[in-house]
Amino acid sequence: MKAAILIDGAYLEMLMIKEHNRAQVDYHKLAIGLIKKVSRNIGSHVELLRTYYYHALPWSSQDPTEEEHERVQKKRGFFHRLEYLPRFTVKLGRTQRVLNDDGSTTYQQKGVDVMLAADMVYLAARGLVDHIILLAPDADYVPAVSLVKDMGVVVHLVHGGNLAASAEMRKVSDERIELDAEFVYQARRTGNVRQPDPLENEIGVSYYHRD
Repeated sequence: MKAAILIDGAYLEMLMIKEHNRAQVDYHKLAIGLIKKVSRNIGSHVELLRTYYYHALPWSSQDPTEEEHERVQKKRGFFHRLEYLPRFTVKLGRTQRVLNDDGSTTYQQKGVDVMLAADMVYLAARGLVDHIILLAPDADYVPAVSLVKDMGVVVHLVHGGNLAASAEMRKVSDERIELDAEFVYQARRTGNVRQPDPLENEIGVSYYHRD
């Protein structure tokens, strides 16, 4: 049996900030840990087909400031290092700045949820996987999850404790895995691939807002 892991990068970053004291995660260890967890849960060996990681570069103006340029370059370097991990694919959407009626500014990722949902359906429709391990909590994914389940794929939802997935996602998923402190400790980083620095992570929280 084969499984694909689909990770909403902004959600994972926010989860590390809010629940795990900015833990630095080794993404390869995280993927292998999730595969082992699913294998134990179902009582049968599951092979990793690939991990798909979805995110977006930070917003920058047409004439970027030094801070904006540095922020984009750091994030680009981080994504580049992820691409060298075994069986790891990075897919990027884009970030849009939104000026609110009250004069405040928020940032929204565009295209990330569409790519993730499309890949989920494609993997199931082509018969490439038997299991999908989904680290993405948005209720927007409910229709895609329901569709791949109808195709015979088992969906395992990975989520935080306090920063849990939506009620609709918890209901529609076949299995649920909480990314608790012990799991994160086992997946901690010891190599060169790192989490973004604290400034990048704080910005990542605002980028998590999507349409």
